[in-house]
Amino acid sequence: METILHLFITNKCRHDCPLCCNKLYVIDEIPVVTVELLKKADTVCLTGGEPLSIHPHLINRFIRNLRNQYPNIKNLYIYTSGFELLTCHLWLPDCIRDGFVNGINVAPKDMNDWHIFYKTLSTCPEMFAGQSNRLYVFDDQRIKFNDTAVSAAGVLIQVLGRKWDREFNTPENEYFVRLPILF
Repeated sequence: METILHLFITNKCRHDCPLCCNKLYVIDEIPVVTVELLKKADTVCLTGGEPLSIHPHLINRFIRNLRNQYPNIKNLYIYTSGFELLTCHLWLPDCIRDGFVNGINVAPKDMNDWHIFYKTLSTCPEMFAGQSNRLYVFDDQRIKFNDTAVSAAGVLIQVLGRKWDREFNTPENEYFVRLPILF
């Protein structure tokens, strides 16, 4: 069975979502990732807060070092609200092209996130040249979702419906862990 790590790398986030899973636990009580766990991971999902809010040089270097030090990691995904996508246009496409990042999972939280997501699609579609990209659309956001814009961009993005969860339950083969020192 594949081992999946949800790696919490920062608590920085400009949102204060009422049902954010980050409010369901004390960050200091999230287990710290171990070398042993990284060595057996097949997939790593960078999460937080907002992973793309980290200084571009630091996150780029972190991603490349993670993949170079742990060649067992077959897939690396970044979870984002989408707001920071345009700030990544200088380095993230290279990480995707070079195989360090396999996809971006976007869960817009407000109209600014949606606006930047669509702008990124039209001006920097190479941001979504990864193997597996997902767009999470919450029920109350259906009116904001424009599937024509997504398909017109010519990129592969799987659109998934999503509901706010009051509880965050990690499946058996998945681990929710954090860095010992957050960005």
